[in-house]
Amino acid sequence: MMVPLLSPLLLPALLGLYPAELPSPVTSLLLHGRFVATKPEFRIIALSNVADACAGVASSSPREARACLERTYELALATRPKGLDLLHPDSNHGLWLSHLALVLGAADRTGKCLDAGLHERIAVELMRRSLSEPLAHVPSYPGVRARWPADQSATLASLHRYDVAHGGMLSTEPARRYFTVVERSASKDGLPRSEVAQVTDSGRYPRGCALSFSVRYLAEVDLPRARALWQRYVAGYLVDGVLVTGFREWPKGVERGEDADSGPVVSGIGAAASAFGISAARAMGDERLAQRLESVADRVTWLGGKVSTSIERAAASTLAAAVRASARQQKPLVR
Repeated sequence: MMVPLLSPLLLPALLGLYPAELPSPVTSLLLHGRFVATKPEFRIIALSNVADACAGVASSSPREARACLERTYELALATRPKGLDLLHPDSNHGLWLSHLALVLGAADRTGKCLDAGLHERIAVELMRRSLSEPLAHVPSYPGVRARWPADQSATLASLHRYDVAHGGMLSTEPARRYFTVVERSASKDGLPRSEVAQVTDSGRYPRGCALSFSVRYLAEVDLPRARALWQRYVAGYLVDGVLVTGFREWPKGVERGEDADSGPVVSGIGAAASAFGISAARAMGDERLAQRLESVADRVTWLGGKVSTSIERAAASTLAAAVRASARQQKPLVR
């Protein structure tokens, strides 16, 4: 769905009041409401990353950041799954609700909550569903039996942001149960499997895209556990050579191709694992690695179709631009 061009929340962009730090593909999204090479189910993830990028510049550009967050929230509401009633949020849409709550949580850092009532309804429902599920994971999509720890890590981060902004403790017990389930089902190297309900073939493996994603969000929830996960992940998955730096998508010895989650996989290195790895590295305070990953991403973006059509498409996507914009503003998390 595209938001009408003359929406009142678009006026700040037309006046040049969105943060200058945002890359042009993100500004284009804010201006026109159009997504490039980004599947409908991933658009809310792109928008939560845009929200984090906006919040990241709030100290230097408060008015622009707030306008950016208001527009991002408007666009996020426009991606609402068909039939989802926000007066009674259905937690079968766990991924969408979690990332909408992340948008609201990002906006909370810059001023008054954009919709305190909706934020509370979503947070309470995500907490309730997390505790009622045997595996302590909300479903990502209606009718899907798989339970992905990476998606639940975003759910937990959204609950933690709600707690910080609104004085709650909704994230505490869901986080405790999550870590119990994930650590109990971990692979022999101590890394969490990418899917804990054991209904997907690829789910038995720890995957780079899921691990990078999880570290980035779990750092907000439980920094010591996130740091321990990061250390195991870097030891087993990081490829840091003279010409290329990136994270493997699959464990060493497992040679599988790309899928919708991984993005392109070249010589074992995954596009999504490496892109989300930039934010994860910065959250962990590893600026050297973050810069190395960014440098490679810059070269891949420049090469584009000279390498492959799938890489060109992935590099040009709104999701990729949003993830990189968020990563640029990610600060080390210290407790």
